[in-house]
Amino acid sequence: MNHLKEKELQNKIYAKRKKMIELGLTKGLHHKETLWISQELDRLINKLQR
Repeated sequence: MNHLKEKELQNKIYAKRKKMIELGLTKGLHHKETLWISQELDRLINKLQR
């Protein structure tokens, strides 16, 4: 993965993590939106680690 793609992916991860925390605080950790964002975050992190 080139440096630019990696940086772009890191930025997406940062934004998803921030959104997940916001949802967790406002809607709860077990809310379907929080869980959905958490799964998206997992996919992004896995992509970065490949």
